[in-house]
Amino acid sequence: MERAAPADARSLLRFAWPSILSFVAGSLFRVNDQFWVQHLGASAQEALGAVTFLLIFDFAAYFVAIAGSMSLISRASGAGDRAERDAVVGRALLVGAAIGVLVGALGFLCAEPLAAALELAPEQREPFIAYTRAVHLWSPLLALAPLVSNIFLSMGDSRTPLLLQVGAVASNFVLNPLFIYELGLGDGLIQGERWGMAGAAHASGASRGLAVGVGLTLLAARWGIHWWRVRQVRLRDLTPILRTGIPSAGSIAVYSIVYAFIVKLVFSELPPAALGGLSIGFNAFEGVAFPFYLGVAVASASVVGRNLGAGDLAQARLAIHNSRKIAAVLGLVFTGVFAGLGPWLVRLFTADPAVQDQALSYVSVLAFSQLFVALEAVEEKVLLGVGRTRPIFWVSVPGNLMRLPLAWLLAVHYGLGAAGVWWTINLSTLLKAAAFHLQVRRLDELRAVPD
Repeated sequence: MERAAPADARSLLRFAWPSILSFVAGSLFRVNDQFWVQHLGASAQEALGAVTFLLIFDFAAYFVAIAGSMSLISRASGAGDRAERDAVVGRALLVGAAIGVLVGALGFLCAEPLAAALELAPEQREPFIAYTRAVHLWSPLLALAPLVSNIFLSMGDSRTPLLLQVGAVASNFVLNPLFIYELGLGDGLIQGERWGMAGAAHASGASRGLAVGVGLTLLAARWGIHWWRVRQVRLRDLTPILRTGIPSAGSIAVYSIVYAFIVKLVFSELPPAALGGLSIGFNAFEGVAFPFYLGVAVASASVVGRNLGAGDLAQARLAIHNSRKIAAVLGLVFTGVFAGLGPWLVRLFTADPAVQDQALSYVSVLAFSQLFVALEAVEEKVLLGVGRTRPIFWVSVPGNLMRLPLAWLLAVHYGLGAAGVWWTINLSTLLKAAAFHLQVRRLDELRAVPD
């Protein structure tokens, strides 16, 4: 049996900081896209806001393998059972690759119907379709990239995912302008379009594919995991991954579907700039803040799972207690960042005054919920680390579904505009954070979690 993973605040931070930076680096894919497509015009910015929630739906499918394997890998690692750990890794990679192929085919074929279903403005449809088709050509690699990183985290290695993400983001930053535009020299760097929105998608796929190749090589060379030896896998061998992964992935799918309907039913009643403001606020602000919370949350889930595997309940409890404190501090820090630096940062992503106003509105309102976003992330990932994913579904799904009628009521019926959507997000986040906290306190494995 391996020694329990240390869970004091300093040790947790030491393990979490590479995980935090890894998720921050991963979010820079969206920031990169948001920054580079601005030269394609406001319609490209707005289309990227719509496509973001489609990509979240894709990620929900990919998350089946991630959520289904995390607790199994971390517990096997904590128990020192290498054979079981390696078997789960191989099965998770197989599930992830199969889901990636299926999502890729469906996404490519459904690009035009999705654009029509979302009722995008005519100038938004073409960039939406171009990006959607191109990005789904890379779906198998996009499915494996977060899974490979999660495998390392589940085994207690948070530094390798960081290095993989940094390499992927650096290559993405270089490939984005090369693929999107025709480039020149001197002051007129951008001479015209090369592949436009499709180029941004190809840049994301190619750079993540590089990370997958390096990560799989390291799993074999450093950890001795021969992932290619998975043979004659029966459905019952995959059942533990699917049974654990589907509820958590389903909650993410509902989240993305709700936002798609908000775009269709609410933002269609608002000025086009509102969608651009959502895109910048979600991708460039929350896209940076949330990875900090997620890094702490996933690190905590790994420590909790490994300590449960090692039979050390006290250390598992301590990990939860300390991760809550760290997340709360981070949430308050980003409240200050959103409120204080929002006006300056928004101008980096658009020169359109109307889009600037909408983005600043988003950032100013969402500043109030950052503490609860951080705590929600930790509580949810504790459930994932323990392997209890059904409560995630039963909290997230109602919490997200309520956003659609409430957003329409506040934004359209009462005439609050986009601000009504932003306040809907705040209220639902508060309720979900409280519900997740209660679910963690009720766990049989962690009855006496300290406050």
